[in-house]
Amino acid sequence: MSTDKKGQIDSAKVVIQEVFSRFWFRVPDYQRAYVWGKDEISELIDDVGHASEHNPDGQYFLGSMVLRRATRTEDGVSFEEHELLDGQQRLTTLMLILSCIRDRVADKDLKDACQEMLYQKENKWKNIPGRNRLVYDIRDNVGNFIERFVKFDGGTSSADLKDIAASTNLSLASMAAGMQTIHDCFNDTDRFSGPADFDRFVSYLLNNTLFIYVATEDLDDAFRLFTILNDRGIPLSNSDILKAKNLGAVTKDTERTRWATYWETVEGEMGRDEFDRFLSLVRTIFVKDKAREGLLKEFDERIYGAKPPLLALGTATFEAVKAYKDAFDEAILFEGLPETLGNAYRNRINVMRKGLPATDWIPPVLVWYRKFKAKNLLDLIDRIDNKFSADWIVQLTPTQRISNMNEVLKAIEMATTPGDVFASNVFDIDRKQLLDLLDSSIYGRRFARYVLLRLEYLLASHAAPLNLPDEISVEHILPQNPDQTSQWVKDFTDVQRDHWLHRLGNLMLLSRRKNTSLGNLDFTAKRDRYFAERVENLPNSVGVLKLTNFKLADLETRHQDLLDKLASSYGRIL
Repeated sequence: MSTDKKGQIDSAKVVIQEVFSRFWFRVPDYQRAYVWGKDEISELIDDVGHASEHNPDGQYFLGSMVLRRATRTEDGVSFEEHELLDGQQRLTTLMLILSCIRDRVADKDLKDACQEMLYQKENKWKNIPGRNRLVYDIRDNVGNFIERFVKFDGGTSSADLKDIAASTNLSLASMAAGMQTIHDCFNDTDRFSGPADFDRFVSYLLNNTLFIYVATEDLDDAFRLFTILNDRGIPLSNSDILKAKNLGAVTKDTERTRWATYWETVEGEMGRDEFDRFLSLVRTIFVKDKAREGLLKEFDERIYGAKPPLLALGTATFEAVKAYKDAFDEAILFEGLPETLGNAYRNRINVMRKGLPATDWIPPVLVWYRKFKAKNLLDLIDRIDNKFSADWIVQLTPTQRISNMNEVLKAIEMATTPGDVFASNVFDIDRKQLLDLLDSSIYGRRFARYVLLRLEYLLASHAAPLNLPDEISVEHILPQNPDQTSQWVKDFTDVQRDHWLHRLGNLMLLSRRKNTSLGNLDFTAKRDRYFAERVENLPNSVGVLKLTNFKLADLETRHQDLLDKLASSYGRIL
């Protein structure tokens, strides 16, 4: 590398086809494993697809890459390579997407273009070595996986991927499952109704989807850039800029001072990041669609820039933010909430906030509260919790879950009475699929903790608040690795233990993690020494302390009782 690049920091926008033709990447061994799953991958495809349809001449920003430049020599040929400090998850996902596109298209030009972006074919006459676009210096056979399934045409359709996706190797399992998710998305007629839609998506992905890269030769500089970008070194937050834009549209000095004071008070109370997240909820209420851009751009283009505008700059925006903040304080934080709602409502909200994976269910609650106040509010939250949690458990994508919550929001806005909302079909769920999943092995699934929290709510008397511990863990009753001389081995065969180990009847919540060596004790000792005093506020878990034995029949009975309780709670809206 020439000395004039020493200490130089390069930065530029680069579209995907250039990323995979101009650069050679190396993922260093200190990087984490590849971990993107169905939610992240399907969201990326949905977002690029939406942008290709609704903003075909614009660009879609994927984020930043932080790179360290280096000169590498292989087979006597020197070339510039970039060590990837930030952006691995997205870049690896794009590599998988390109390989899946190659394997599904018949167009030779597109197939060859994808192949060339993934792998440089060797040409000994031109002194060009064979080289993969991304090289992984990590210790889990990723290189072998790329050789088998990415490098060669047809690799992403291999039947071997199913077994790899179920393996314990995190990177390989995520990559294999990722390929399956990508093909499922491409085969989904709701996303791509025909070849024209798919062609538009691919063209937009290659030519309009971009990264901003920052590259330097010095490793210290590269890590410093990574830290700055991840610490949000920009001094102004989204809420700061949004406040300034709206204050500029307020003409009266007294009004401007009043709203500036209000905004700063709320920001100080919530904190910048939390206030930004709250403003995203307000954005959802007006746009009723998934966010496709950053918060400021969403307000500028989809609220203020809509025709006609959904909300006016200035006083109207401040009044809307205040109205929904007041609703949030009452309906979600219980400040000033009517006492008539009782603990059942408060406990349900606390379980949802602690157990659900996102806050997309909150905007419909705020719209309801502004429109109907506390009337039938517990009935509403029961239905929203059922709908949102069921959609999550049956593995609808984040985009689908958000869309379903927006349908609830629209139904509330259109309704004259609460009954109008409850009579609609926006709360329908796939009850059979839901119950089948709840009846299967759930330990290790993202929703297991929520399901057990829900059972604590369902079994509580609500005579008092359900005080959920800050630290809570999902624990086995029948242990995962019982001692071969223990009563567990006498009471359960290997087949029975494998069948029941991770299912609902064998799981409970504990208020904090403990010495795991006690977890293998026989039941009575485990109950008295491992569970005692750690389930005092958890009614479902307290029930385990009342058992004198925990043999197969006890486990089966407990499992069926809990499953029936869940089925009943989800059945009320069907």
